[in-house]
Amino acid sequence: MKAEPHFSTAYWVFPKDANPLGYLFGGRLMHWVVRSASVYSSMLLRRPVVIGYMGSFDFINPIRVGDMVEVQISPLFTTTHTVTVKVAVFAGATSDEEFRFTTAAELTFVSIDDRGRPVAHGLSIPSPTLEKELKEKIKAMKGAYERLKEPEGYDLKTVYGVTTEDTFFYNLMSGARLLEYIDQLSVLTAIRYAGASMFTASIDETIFISPIRQDEYVEIYTRLNAVWRTSAEVEVWVFANDPISGSRRLSTHTFVSAVLVDRSRHLNPYAPSPELYAEATRRKERRLARKRRLLEGVLLPYN
Repeated sequence: MKAEPHFSTAYWVFPKDANPLGYLFGGRLMHWVVRSASVYSSMLLRRPVVIGYMGSFDFINPIRVGDMVEVQISPLFTTTHTVTVKVAVFAGATSDEEFRFTTAAELTFVSIDDRGRPVAHGLSIPSPTLEKELKEKIKAMKGAYERLKEPEGYDLKTVYGVTTEDTFFYNLMSGARLLEYIDQLSVLTAIRYAGASMFTASIDETIFISPIRQDEYVEIYTRLNAVWRTSAEVEVWVFANDPISGSRRLSTHTFVSAVLVDRSRHLNPYAPSPELYAEATRRKERRLARKRRLLEGVLLPYN
């Protein structure tokens, strides 16, 4: 089998996709990106897929109601059971000659059988260096997940029952829908402290270690780890629960940063502990470095 050429999808931003100030929800954009990349990956592999890994999303330019969003996707490499693709997002008014670059990320999808188990797909796009780098990164993240504990303190806890409208293939919850929930609750957590409008600035790289099925329910915990002058970091835990068997498992974990819409305002610094504040500050510095690389075009798949 040969790889198909990259493709793109487009979305128009309607008022229902945006906050009261007219800015596109970050979660809605991630929903569009993951859904488009899922469809493309499934077409490429000729099999159903679920998301296994998502690189960090750092949002460079805001998107407003009325803008057109273009999601460009191209394959990077495959393994026996997975495909990793590169996604770049551009947005702007239909009257613009060129759209603004918004973000870029890598996503890995796992091909599955009708029971939701990984299965070989047969497509070969080799890239030993990229494959090794990603495998090492995911291994380290899984090791960190194994040491995670349920938060002793949290700001919000929300429970969602997974219904048909939340699913994608074989009654498995769509990663796109889960990311939308994560984004909503993270920004709400930051807004509760700020008492002012905020929007998503970034979401750190994430692995999805346990699929969630229809008729299960998810618990989403959020904790405000640090607040700086104009931004905040929120940590997120997602647990999947089977109401019949009573089993409970960690599904994913990530960090979301939010920024004030009105940058002339200043927030009062906050953290639950000095340790959490120091760790969050180190992650903030890494996010700023990632954004600089994006602006320099290092991670852009198309120039």
